[in-house]
Amino acid sequence: MATILIVDDHVLNRQFLMVLLGYSGHRLMEAADGVEGLKVAGARRPDLIIADILMPNMDGYEFVTRLRAMPGVGQTPVMFYTAAYHEREASVMALACGVRWILPKPSAPELILRTVHEALGLPHHAELPLEATHPPAEVPRLAEIDSQLNEYLVELETSSHMVSKLAQDRSAPDTDLQGLEQGVQRLSKALSSLQAVSMRLTALIELGIEMAAERDPERLLSIGCRVVQEICLARYAAIGMLDTGDTRLKHYVTRGIESAVRARMAVPAPHGGVLGEVLAARAPRRIGGLDGDPRALGLPESHPPVHSLLAVPIASQERCFGWLYLADKLGADTFSEVDERAAVTVAAQLAVIYENLALYGEIQRQHVQLRMEVEDRKRAQEALRKTLRARTVMAECNHVMVHARDEKSLLQDMCRTVVEAGRYRMAWIGYTDPKTGEVTRAAEAGKPAPRASHVRTAQFDPLAQRPATSGNRSWMVIDVPAGAAEEAGTDADLDMAVSLPLRDQGKVFGVLTIYESEPNAFDSEQIAVLEELADDISYGVTSLRTRAAREKAEHALRATEEKLSSILDSIDNVVWSADENRFLYLNSVVEKMYGRPVSAFYRRRDLWFEAVHPEERMQVRRAHAGLARQPTFTQEYRIVRPDGSVRWVEERARAIRDRNGRLLRIDGIVIDISERKAYEARIEYLADHDALTGLANRNLLGDRITQAMAQARRSGTMLALLFLDLDRFKGVNDSFGHALGDALLLEVSSRLAHAVREGDTVARQGGDEFIILLTGVQRPQDVTAVAYKIFDTFSQPFHIGNHELFVSTSIGATLYPTDGDDMQTLLRNADTAMYRAKEERGNAFQFYSREMSIRALERAELESALRRALERDEFELFYQPKVATSSGRIIGAEALIRWNHPEMGLVSPTRFIPMAEEIGLIVPIGDWVIHTACAQNKAWQRAGLPPISVSVNLSARQFRREGLVESVAQTLQDLDLDARHLELELTESIVMNSAEHFIRKLKEFEDLGVQLSIDDFGTGYSSLSYLKRFPLHHLKIDQSFVRDIATDADDAAITSTVISLGHSLNLKVIAEGVETEEQVAFLRDHNCDEMQGYYFSKPLPADQFACLLQQA
Repeated sequence: MATILIVDDHVLNRQFLMVLLGYSGHRLMEAADGVEGLKVAGARRPDLIIADILMPNMDGYEFVTRLRAMPGVGQTPVMFYTAAYHEREASVMALACGVRWILPKPSAPELILRTVHEALGLPHHAELPLEATHPPAEVPRLAEIDSQLNEYLVELETSSHMVSKLAQDRSAPDTDLQGLEQGVQRLSKALSSLQAVSMRLTALIELGIEMAAERDPERLLSIGCRVVQEICLARYAAIGMLDTGDTRLKHYVTRGIESAVRARMAVPAPHGGVLGEVLAARAPRRIGGLDGDPRALGLPESHPPVHSLLAVPIASQERCFGWLYLADKLGADTFSEVDERAAVTVAAQLAVIYENLALYGEIQRQHVQLRMEVEDRKRAQEALRKTLRARTVMAECNHVMVHARDEKSLLQDMCRTVVEAGRYRMAWIGYTDPKTGEVTRAAEAGKPAPRASHVRTAQFDPLAQRPATSGNRSWMVIDVPAGAAEEAGTDADLDMAVSLPLRDQGKVFGVLTIYESEPNAFDSEQIAVLEELADDISYGVTSLRTRAAREKAEHALRATEEKLSSILDSIDNVVWSADENRFLYLNSVVEKMYGRPVSAFYRRRDLWFEAVHPEERMQVRRAHAGLARQPTFTQEYRIVRPDGSVRWVEERARAIRDRNGRLLRIDGIVIDISERKAYEARIEYLADHDALTGLANRNLLGDRITQAMAQARRSGTMLALLFLDLDRFKGVNDSFGHALGDALLLEVSSRLAHAVREGDTVARQGGDEFIILLTGVQRPQDVTAVAYKIFDTFSQPFHIGNHELFVSTSIGATLYPTDGDDMQTLLRNADTAMYRAKEERGNAFQFYSREMSIRALERAELESALRRALERDEFELFYQPKVATSSGRIIGAEALIRWNHPEMGLVSPTRFIPMAEEIGLIVPIGDWVIHTACAQNKAWQRAGLPPISVSVNLSARQFRREGLVESVAQTLQDLDLDARHLELELTESIVMNSAEHFIRKLKEFEDLGVQLSIDDFGTGYSSLSYLKRFPLHHLKIDQSFVRDIATDADDAAITSTVISLGHSLNLKVIAEGVETEEQVAFLRDHNCDEMQGYYFSKPLPADQFACLLQQA
């Protein structure tokens, strides 16, 4: 059998279908409205759903619409079973939501079963000639319902006789069968019409019965709203009842309006629009043909659309109580006169019953008020008795508290007095532990008392200890359970208890609990008095504790004074107290700071001032004397110890006076600030001196230049500024580290200071730059002499740690007033002359000339252009081939950077590479070279050219930077280039300086697969012990040795030795700068592995090199 869900808001309808379909063996479920129906359908997935159309919360049309959108049950067949619509309206609604079957209420059981079987696709057990019956049309007047019922009964009896007669005449011709069928149909229609009239009468009867028994106004109005909606077949129904002032609605109930819409819908104005007219006229109104806008009727804007309206006043002869209205007639364009009479009937019943409810409510209120007045008088009398009882206890307990001597006896006497004077059953005082929540008994009186010495607060919760101790307020427990008394250790009847907190400065420290055996033993007045008693007990306890604490504090004070004295003696500051003539207190630190015993200061007050430095002694005396007029002083001064050493101290003193302003004593402290003063002196020194070298800095130099220029103007002499820059100092830092570089700068500073006269100034400009100010210069030759004296001083090696370093310098000089008349001009011109000297490659000296300014400007322009060259894509790589000596085949290339300036053309690397090193651009330029060379090599391979290795030169700064290995690895990965096709060339000096540090990085490159070679081998200082440990692949002989190998025996010997050395270390040897046939022959004879130079090809752009590689 099938599973069928019945959705109907009438219990009788659901029960009828449950019984009828239950006999057929179907599994049945039910729901009271569309909302509940959706939940049941989604959970149980029925085979068929029978639904009413007009239901509260969600009607049948919306129910089916939402059902169709639910997954899994959207295709479930649905049948409408309704009494609210005529067949035409119901058919239109069913078609709109995809419902095939419609059963009107009532329908014959056989028709219901047959339609259900058809919807389920089950076989029919009988073919019935009956057709679905429909509810009859409305009659003109509600008063004619009784006569209409009689007509249906007569029709029923006539049809029955006709059917019986035809059935008895078995010999009737076949044409009589048609009469029999017509009789049966007349009988079915009569039964259906009778059922429809019966349902309307039943609804009115049920309304009267339900409303007569209802005492709640809201439920009464809800019943009336439901019944009038069902009788009159309305989509929406509402009832509004006015308050006693008739100004606003006291009750407003609706039917048919969804809860979500109702929640946001405003309550209608009771006297507005059509509803106000109905109230004023006390007559019903019917309106049809509306456009749906509720505002036209005076209804809220959020009210559902209204197309027809029936409004009826709810009124008695004396008063108009409110109105009811019905909106949107189902199955018709407007409400009929029958609907109006039905609504008027319902409104009349509501008015009578609502008025009776109001009268009943007023009687009830009067009765309650009378009872309350009687109870108030009784309570007042009882409260007075209880208050007098509590006041008596209060007076007796105050007497006890006055004579209390200790805390324990106070608490015990208080409990006893409460029980005896107040005739309470039991009194109990406990102290609470704020950490554990445990209440410990301190005293009790009365019989029986708790047997436990201490209990957790939780055990006394029923007896109110917890609220008093944790809530900081009094608490009552009415009708104390017997179990709670037993748990507390008593066997007495305790009907009531009051718990009162004992407080000290707002914090609860205990609880007083009083028990009584009679119910309602405590009231608010009595509790207020008992709270005063609890406060008095708290005061007595705290007073006794204060007295004990004061005595204890006096003992502790004496001990603290002794400890304080020990502490003051242990700190590093001198602490003292004195009156006008002598010291009252002086800690022992004075001996350490002043170098004199404490007893000496106690004997002689003036010794304090005698210890002050003579230059500041008088001011210290005046400061002490000034305390007679001012409250404090703070002063810094020097003291002289007996051994002659001087210390800086800071003294702070404060005058202590009585209420009348009379000086009692002076308290002071002395702090040793010698270290701080030394630090401040150091800071002041560093303001004018270089922190590393101690030479004058730019600030001090500027002051001295200004003074020297003024002196030169007065005397008619000259002054000179020498600008010195150490050559290749950056390489020292990069190779040996900054610590060794700083040590070298210190030694350079010392030599410079000894190379000039005592009146001259040596200053450090910053980094490796120094400035020397020469005063009293008579002629330029004097400046030249000083410059060459400096060169002579630098000719000796510098011994820094285990290193012997040779340092050269470039010096530029400028004269005042010839080359400038202010400090900035002189310094700028000296700097220009220094750069001109630097171009001569070490230990060079140049005076400034105007032509140098032009060159300096050119250099500045070159530097500015260099900073933008990378972003403007002005760099280009040229490639010079490497040739295998044995075969003459091109096996690699060296990538050489060129700068193609748009105005200057190709700029030589010798011009911009040193500048890039100097201004810090060498790292990004070097990264660009690596990436571009790898990308070009990969492009050649993709073009089908033979794979070769491309070598790239690394600078010292580039090789030292962190992340170089990772950057190269990422480049190779991004370009998909095999690492063995990249070779990195490093100079001998880069690798040998800090060799241990570079071994690790070289091994990382080896692990990556990159080829490594030593460039310009033979020009530096190599250590064979390190060289054999380096993971190298090539040695590159510097071209300075290759150039003259055919004519110079020394160069030939060096070249052959390097080749042998490289082979002995399993390294391939490359000779660069090969330009002649003789050089090629020599290198071939000595088994040099590879050659590179103009003999084979000059450096070529990428496209030309590709052609060369393809031809080879």
